[in-house]
Amino acid sequence: MGCILALTSSFAVADGPLYGEIQFAGGALQHSELDFYPTFGSVNVGLYVVPNIGVELFADRGLGSDASGGLDMDIEGAFGIAARFQSPASSGGVQGYVVLGYVDYTLDQISRGSATVSSSSVDEDFTGVRVSVGFMQRLRSFRNLQITAEYRHYNADDPLRVDALVLGLRVNAP
Repeated sequence: MGCILALTSSFAVADGPLYGEIQFAGGALQHSELDFYPTFGSVNVGLYVVPNIGVELFADRGLGSDASGGLDMDIEGAFGIAARFQSPASSGGVQGYVVLGYVDYTLDQISRGSATVSSSSVDEDFTGVRVSVGFMQRLRSFRNLQITAEYRHYNADDPLRVDALVLGLRVNAP
């Protein structure tokens, strides 16, 4: 009973235990000698198990593909689970964080055809680690909202490299 009271009282002085976030990302896919820059969106929903340490579920969905070397490449989708570790808020409302998780993602590769050859599409699934490092800034006018910015890396086999720069809007339960 004492542990429950201690945990709930620590949430009373901080944000509530639940949070959600929507994000927009500019990706960078490097495959062999080709570079692609697709865009995608993300949704995260999480629960703090203790202050500043949480567990979250996430899902990504491709918004736009990019072309290079006769191919179009897109991050079709991703989903997974992660642990969030964040610093206490500074006096200015800034917090740093690291997210470590497991991801299952799909890349869509379309080879553009010519007048004599038709286009073909290949979806390939990957699983591995997703790592994010970022910071959050609390909005002064809306205390439950934070703007986020992060660098994200999806682990993949060589010769594939998947990275992203991400901007988001986070809502914390009161």
